[in-house]
Amino acid sequence: MPRLIEAPVGGADGQSGKSGFMAALFLLTLVGAGAGAIFAKYLVDYTEQEVQGRLRKQQTYSETLPFTLSTRLQKLDPLVTNLASPKDAWIRVHASVLLEEETEGEVGLLRKKVEDDFLGYLRTLTLSHLEGGVGLQHLKEDLTERAKTRSKGKIHEVILESVVIQ
Repeated sequence: MPRLIEAPVGGADGQSGKSGFMAALFLLTLVGAGAGAIFAKYLVDYTEQEVQGRLRKQQTYSETLPFTLSTRLQKLDPLVTNLASPKDAWIRVHASVLLEEETEGEVGLLRKKVEDDFLGYLRTLTLSHLEGGVGLQHLKEDLTERAKTRSKGKIHEVILESVVIQ
């Protein structure tokens, strides 16, 4: 019969292998916990910086508005009139104004005065005044200046929604 060799159970070699495994497991646990803690700290700091940056952007945006937060958009009736030159050219303007909410008196009356003033101004324009982006920018600036003057500063800005020249 063949001889069987039995290995000693719980001998000196078995204890050292088990303690080495436990030491390696403990070391890997420490490395993993440390890496996780460093990553978590980085993630928390990065998130906090992003939130603070967005809050600063929101605050600076509202502080840079050229008008108060109580300003309201008031739509004007469409304006249709002929141009000064050529005689067969017509212009149609859809516009709105930024109006201070705390205005005394009738807003409707102020709107009609501004619309009449705009019609009178549009009748003096020629087709060459309105050509290109620069012409539209000048039209917007001129209408805004006229509206501010007519409303005694209650209108902040004129917004051109559409301009059609036919």
